[in-house]
Amino acid sequence: MYLIISNPLHIEADFCYTKNMTWAGQRRLQYLGGIFLVFLIILSIFLYPIIFKKPTCTDGVKNGDEIGIDCGGSCALMCFDKTSDPVVIWSRAFPVLGSNYNLVAYVENQNKNSGIENISYQFLVYDVNNRMIGSRQGRTFVPPNKQFAIFEPTFDVGLSQVKSVTFEFTEPFIWVKKEATINNLALFVDKIAMGEDLKSPSLSAIIKNESIYDIPPFEVIAILYDKDHNAINASKTIKDGLLSNESLPVFFTWPIPLTGTPVINDVLVSINPFSISF
Repeated sequence: MYLIISNPLHIEADFCYTKNMTWAGQRRLQYLGGIFLVFLIILSIFLYPIIFKKPTCTDGVKNGDEIGIDCGGSCALMCFDKTSDPVVIWSRAFPVLGSNYNLVAYVENQNKNSGIENISYQFLVYDVNNRMIGSRQGRTFVPPNKQFAIFEPTFDVGLSQVKSVTFEFTEPFIWVKKEATINNLALFVDKIAMGEDLKSPSLSAIIKNESIYDIPPFEVIAILYDKDHNAINASKTIKDGLLSNESLPVFFTWPIPLTGTPVINDVLVSINPFSISF
């Protein structure tokens, strides 16, 4: 029997070559793994916001603290079932001169902390035969938790005789959160007085701003009521604004005698709550 022993130097060389190849392969794998890890990090930076989107109020999904889809909770939009529609208390046409009338609607928003920034409306005017004489369209805001007037001037009825007026909002109600800050302002109407000339009626008042805020441009609407609290006429004036701790006079006139005796004189200051920052 013969025992053949290979060259030990050759065995040692093969071992060293295998060892060197393993070490080089490990370094190569580490290098490739590092590149792959960097790639994954970069990829996750771009994909994470897509896969794991942060809830927003415009994503079309009920998430976060929302009560409904994109409404309620921390969203500005109010959920429809958590609000009530504005109430039209009355709408009327008041004679001005000749065939011209002023159209007025008196509306109440009972939602305490929400309003509408912009919405369309229309008046429909009917004659004594219940035929529609015409219509008048416009846009307005709806202040929170407040009764307010919408005034459209000089509507010409031609030869028709006005019997009634209806008022309606013509767009869906989009309610947004709005605190009734203006309702608590130290803004007062003082020294309301009717003129003595009954043939050319007039009314004067003083608007006082005793708040710490400057008031932007606003409307002032005067509504006259008889002893039965029926509105007998109305008028409107527009003011450029009112600085803090200042006052200004307002005047209203009617070119024809009133249809009744005014007993209650209501002077409404109308400020757009969405035009202020306080």
